[in-house]
Amino acid sequence: MTAMDRDERVQFIEDGMMVDPLVRIFEKQKKDLVIRMLKKHEEVEAKNFFISRIMSSLSDLFIIFADDFTILRAGKEFYEVLGWDVDQEGLQLSDIAAPEVAQLIRERFVGGDFRDLETLFLNRQGGPVPVLVRGTSCPGRTGKTVHMLVASDRREFFEVMDRMREVQDQLIHSGRLASLGEMAAGIGHELTQPLNTMLLLARNCQKAMADPLLHKEIISGNLSTIIDRINFASSIIHSMKGFAGKAQSEMAHCRVNIILLDVLNFIEAQLELSGVKVKLELEEGNLFVYGQVVRLEQVLFNLIQNAAQSMGERESPELIIRLERLRGIDPPSLSERMWVVISIIDNGCGIPPEIEEKVFDPFFTTREVGVGMGLGLSIVERIVRSTGGFVKMKTAVGRGTTFAVWLPEDETRQVPGGE
Repeated sequence: MTAMDRDERVQFIEDGMMVDPLVRIFEKQKKDLVIRMLKKHEEVEAKNFFISRIMSSLSDLFIIFADDFTILRAGKEFYEVLGWDVDQEGLQLSDIAAPEVAQLIRERFVGGDFRDLETLFLNRQGGPVPVLVRGTSCPGRTGKTVHMLVASDRREFFEVMDRMREVQDQLIHSGRLASLGEMAAGIGHELTQPLNTMLLLARNCQKAMADPLLHKEIISGNLSTIIDRINFASSIIHSMKGFAGKAQSEMAHCRVNIILLDVLNFIEAQLELSGVKVKLELEEGNLFVYGQVVRLEQVLFNLIQNAAQSMGERESPELIIRLERLRGIDPPSLSERMWVVISIIDNGCGIPPEIEEKVFDPFFTTREVGVGMGLGLSIVERIVRSTGGFVKMKTAVGRGTTFAVWLPEDETRQVPGGE
């Protein structure tokens, strides 16, 4: 009988002990399995560490959602900006966004990758946080989809924009005050006439008081004229105070023809003193735009005042103001639409070709040093652009200049023939 016949199992001596070959095989497999598990664990830990380092270094809010939009993971910035605890579990998309915003994000994910969605997240206290988001979806190995969302915190951007708007409002108001200062001489001359008249009539009344019964009619007539002149002077002062101190108005449906007439009424005295003949060519009916009354007044005032000053050396200065509705192309969309167009046409000195491109630059002026701030046309261009419009200029040296302000018509309030 052979050794195999005597014993079905072959035994070997290893380190003084009898070892079953099957046990030796199992031990080797166990050892290999443990080594593979350790390597796999190290790989997973390395991946997690790498992902954590990347997510913690991102300045954006990085969020990974499960298929049901439960938050699986998020970057450090997410917790700092929205105020949630890092160990908070079970957070959902609905916890960081209003229902309509959450629904919109879900729809965007269903449609595929998306970019540049301006929206609002909610912090832990329910306060709004403006963000710019983009997202992508990745199918997992188990068949479930993982959604990744990157959101840029826009709070600082909007704070800067708010400060810029404040500075622009202050600049526009400074321009109004500067324009009023330039008008001071003309207004002073306009007030001198009624003051001299009142002084003369008051002295006549003083003389007539020697025999009031005899001069009753003269005294009464003089007093009536004095009252009339006082009212006239008060209206000029009231107009100046109103124009200088008018507060920033809200966006509203603005009737352009009424605004234009108000500005002309205010600047009438200056135009008369400059000998400017004004010709109005106004389309019938009320023409509406959506904007701010104060700012539109500033646009018209600056353009009319500049036109009057450009005609200072003309023997017969003439100003044509045209208001009309025209169809034209909207530059951003390249589609046709209706515009309200205000054209200020003068027969002044014109603008030389070499400075045409500079006229809308802030603080650029062709006037003498110390006369004017060079803000007029810059302010005009900024205001018109903020309403979605634009300014066209046409000029010829020695023949005059035309500034055409194109403002998008407020078609919701357009009423043929007026209201």
